[in-house]
This record gives sequence, structure tokens and C-alpha cells, in this order.
Amino acid sequence: MVEPSLRASSTSQSREALLQTAKASPEIAGQHDKERWLALYADDAVLQDPVGTPVSHRGRRPGRLGDEVGRFYEAFIAQSGIEMVTRKDIVSGMHVFRAVDIHTTNLKTGLKMKVPANLLYEIVSRGDGLAIRSMHAHWEVNLMSRMLMGEGLRGARTIAVMNWSMLRAFGVKWLMHYFKAAQRGVGRKGRELIERLASEVGRDGHDCFTPGATVELPGGATASVSEFLEGCTAMAVRDLLASGHTVSGLASIEWGARARDAGFVAVFDGSGERVERLRWFWET
Repeated sequence: MVEPSLRASSTSQSREALLQTAKASPEIAGQHDKERWLALYADDAVLQDPVGTPVSHRGRRPGRLGDEVGRFYEAFIAQSGIEMVTRKDIVSGMHVFRAVDIHTTNLKTGLKMKVPANLLYEIVSRGDGLAIRSMHAHWEVNLMSRMLMGEGLRGARTIAVMNWSMLRAFGVKWLMHYFKAAQRGVGRKGRELIERLASEVGRDGHDCFTPGATVELPGGATASVSEFLEGCTAMAVRDLLASGHTVSGLASIEWGARARDAGFVAVFDGSGERVERLRWFWET
């Protein structure tokens, strides 16, 4: 059994403890134990699932169903069977980047789906254990919508059940905001820009970034675009997912004369044309 607050090493947070804290969220969600699931999250925790849609904040809008994080549980977890199959786990400082396939079953209709996702957790110390401060889930709403619509009557019924769960938990205004936000993003054009950046590394790539864009490296270090492109001699990307104004994925990267397996999140500017923030996660 995974406990809500996982004990860490007395001197540093071990890789295993950090990874198990992140894994505990879908594991306990799949057991439908709301109180234990909520206990995993820090008092100032935020959830965004998927990225681009409204953020749920711990402590905001308390009511019969709980705060926004409790409402998130009621909207998205309570009526779903959840199982995750890992493609890659990366523990980078106090972040855990998980490339997974989410297998869900709607408990009302029985419809099963597999959704590729990149999950980014920020972990913090809490007492003698660990807690999740933020979880950002990167997956493509349009892909899931197409899968649902391809399931005929059962797909339509599943959409209705999901919409009712969100409406019950958050209300009409939030639901309309969710629908609008879910349809906005960089989409295929964003994925193609990241693929072009990877192909140009070692030669150029500056025009893929906005002026003043930042590159964030593990350990809290930052680099300018020029510094990053100078230090990066090769990059191959895969499993790209466009979620809101971000593209995330896995990469094989040569940085500082070392080959690394990495995860990344590229945040695009408001126009969706260029990257203004590139975040890297690899084992240190």
C-alpha cells in the first residue's frame, strides 16, 4: 500500500522516493480513495489536466465536493477506472517527468480508451516525507475527442457522462471555459516546429525561438538560446504531444559532450509560432 506521505532519506530525497510519490497519484486514484489521494498534494498544490485548460488550486472554492482539487477528483477520477503503463520515467531534481499511456474505463458506460500523456510533477518536502506541489498533464484533447466520436452511441453517451461530471463539480462558467481552452493550442504546427529544431541543432535553430527566450536545465541552471545551441551537438525527439501552448516529449540529446535521455516541455509564445521557454528534465 502506498502511503500519502512517503518517507525520504534523512540527507536527500532519493530517486525512488520521488518517483514513488509521483506514481502514488494515479495508483490511489485508481483505487478511488479520495481522501488518500488528496493527502498526496501539498497545501498550495495546483493541477492542470490537460495543460491549456483551467488550473485547479488547492484551497480555492471550498464546498460540498471539496476545494478545486477535490472538485477535480469528482469531475475526472470518480467515474473512471485508471491504469497507467509507463514508457519512460525521469527523475530530475525535484521534478518527475513520466511518459505514459493512460488506460481509462468510464465506469458508467464501460468505454475503454488509451491516451498517450506526458506528466510533469513537482515534488516538495513535507515534514518527514514528500508531497506533490504541481501536476501538469500533457495530452491531446482532439485525439481523445476523435476516439470518443468514433465509438458511436456509446461514445456519445460517454461524452455526456463526462460533461455532466464536470458540470456538477465546477459549474457552467468553468465548463464553457474548459471547452474553449481545450480547442486552442499549437497543435500539429507546434510539433513540426520542435521536429525542425531537432533537425537543425548543430547548425542553427535560432529562428525557432522568440527573442529573449530561456532554456531551463536540470538543477535550476538557465541558458540563453545561443548558449544552449552551442552546447547541444545532437538532438532527436519522439512521442511529441501538443497540449495548449506547449509541446512536450522525449529526446535523446548530446549536451556538454554527454549523451542523455531526457524529457522536455517547450512553451510557445502567444502567437504559437515560436518557443519562449524550453524546459529540460534528465537524470543528474
